[in-house]
Amino acid sequence: MTQHEKVRAHVSQMILNLGIKSVRMDDVAADLAMSKRTLYEMFGDKEELLYQSIVYLMEERKRLMSQRVQHCQNMLEVLLVSVRTLCVEDRMGDIERRLTANLKKFYPEILDRAQQYHAEMGLQGLKYALDQCRNEGYLDPYADIELMAQLFFRSTGVMMGDMNIKMPEGVSREQAFGALVINFLRGLSSAKGLMVIDEILTRERSQQQDEK
Repeated sequence: MTQHEKVRAHVSQMILNLGIKSVRMDDVAADLAMSKRTLYEMFGDKEELLYQSIVYLMEERKRLMSQRVQHCQNMLEVLLVSVRTLCVEDRMGDIERRLTANLKKFYPEILDRAQQYHAEMGLQGLKYALDQCRNEGYLDPYADIELMAQLFFRSTGVMMGDMNIKMPEGVSREQAFGALVINFLRGLSSAKGLMVIDEILTRERSQQQDEK
């Protein structure tokens, strides 16, 4: 890990543990035994350091997710397992919502940049995954991947980002997101893809019953 990455990793944990408003350049420099001048030479200003540290959090979550789906046998299963993992990580969802609220209040420009980066990274990843699923025969060969990916991101972005949209009682936003994804994939799937989805969901229900 380079010095640049070490700083981003450290500040990303400060953001999670203390809140973004509490991150001070003096504390970062002291924690890492380096001068503030070195920090400014590396990142230019505090806002850039905060932005790059938030991007580090996104990249780290992507790396962790990649490890969790290594056992998957095809890209459709990768998509489903990724979504189901997100659905049970309510704590991470709460942290992200608090971070978003604080960014909106104290650093709106950083929030705009982070959301744009997240959207571009997510859209690119989704289009790649859907294209792979289609090539593997799990999706309708005539599915418009570009259009479907764009529509999916717009609809889920509104649902997950607009706190004025009320969820049904007892249903978290993550769970609602999971249900939306399942139906989205069902609508695009070929007969072969539907079989895979049903097999995975049946396996999950069986595992949940065994855990009770």
